[in-house]
Amino acid sequence: MRAEKQVAYYVALVTTILMSMVVSACTADNQEVEQGLITEILNTPTATTISQTPPFAPTLAVVPTQSGPTTLVAWWPDSIASADNASAANVLTEQVESFQTMQGNVIIQIRLKQENDLGGIMSTLRTASAVAPGALPDLTLIRREDLLDAVQSGLIYPLEGKIASAILGDLYDVALQLGQVDGQLYGLPYLLDAQHTAYKLFGDDEIPPARFDDLLTAQRSFVFPAAEANGVCSVFLLQYLAAGGTLPVDNVMTINEAALLTTLTFYEQAVAEGIIDESVLNYTMTTEYQADLLSGVIDVGLVTSKSYLDLTQAGEKLEFGTIPTEFGQVVSEVNGWMWVLTTSSADRQALAVRYLNWMMNAGRQGQYSRTVNFLPSQRTALTEWGNSDYISFADTLLANATVPLSDNAGGIVARAMQGALVSVLLGQSSAEQATQAVMSQVSTG
Repeated sequence: MRAEKQVAYYVALVTTILMSMVVSACTADNQEVEQGLITEILNTPTATTISQTPPFAPTLAVVPTQSGPTTLVAWWPDSIASADNASAANVLTEQVESFQTMQGNVIIQIRLKQENDLGGIMSTLRTASAVAPGALPDLTLIRREDLLDAVQSGLIYPLEGKIASAILGDLYDVALQLGQVDGQLYGLPYLLDAQHTAYKLFGDDEIPPARFDDLLTAQRSFVFPAAEANGVCSVFLLQYLAAGGTLPVDNVMTINEAALLTTLTFYEQAVAEGIIDESVLNYTMTTEYQADLLSGVIDVGLVTSKSYLDLTQAGEKLEFGTIPTEFGQVVSEVNGWMWVLTTSSADRQALAVRYLNWMMNAGRQGQYSRTVNFLPSQRTALTEWGNSDYISFADTLLANATVPLSDNAGGIVARAMQGALVSVLLGQSSAEQATQAVMSQVSTG
């Protein structure tokens, strides 16, 4: 039924657009007919992944300008542009139509693509770049982990020096960092997703547990995704940073012994008092325990801003709070969707950049991000949401957030920290023993 609704929705959308173009053409005199909106949302065929990868440094090709309308192709993740969200589809259509009216002889094609797996954005980019470069889009939205992969594989082109300074100056620092690789801008952050906690309302006299001691005193259970195969759990890392630790520099991570001991001591105490148990090691995503959080089985749980907004919009009664830290400092990890250039044509890149600068207008970004419940990457765009306690909270989160560590960042030190957390959660080591084990691994590693 969902597939039928989706097909019917887009058929109706395209039909309406084409009819409006016919009416416009009929009413024109002898002047040139203004190009109407043609927004084509298609599911592209699943491609077969091959092992060949393009060179690391792609060569920019200058393609002669052709007569007739220029068609700009943008891939849009189907997890964002869902056919079930009519408001988002309408906003996107209106924004594309406005750009085309302003630009003139341009057609924008927005093609829905799967986010992951075979036939997903990255899979198809790799395949098409090797065997069918003509099938590549001009730009697409990808996430941070895919940005790093795309740069390394030579699938995308730098945006450095191409984006309006007013936009770059309005980005949250963490958003700008999301789009940079080795100090160069490759991704233009568009939609953000920040980590924080959520809980059912405890009591009129209770406050959100912002400090370690708050959570321990309140005796409220705390759940988060602690499983991590290639690095260190994000919540544990954020708490360690708040206690005085530092992020890796050039993928080399050093250990602050006191900060590590402080953080592990909290987990030792939380396990002893039943506030946190080893079940957190079974979770890799916040959605895996969402039902228990909503039912009240879990008192406090880590969520993302996207899931929190989706749930509260659906009528769920949830309060929001910060990840508990030693002294209550605000910390968060932010991921998100970024625009990247995938065309090798200088002319098409120039048009794509004009489109990006248009879409990043604070009013337009604020309007679209609100309809899909992602946080915008620009401060001014967030103010377009209006005034509320959550918007103020989100602004604080984004102002104090860090980007996710890549799989290779931190190396043996990050893996040793994760091992220490696991051993404390399982009751196999005390905080002191686990800390010394990490220090021993680091000194011999």
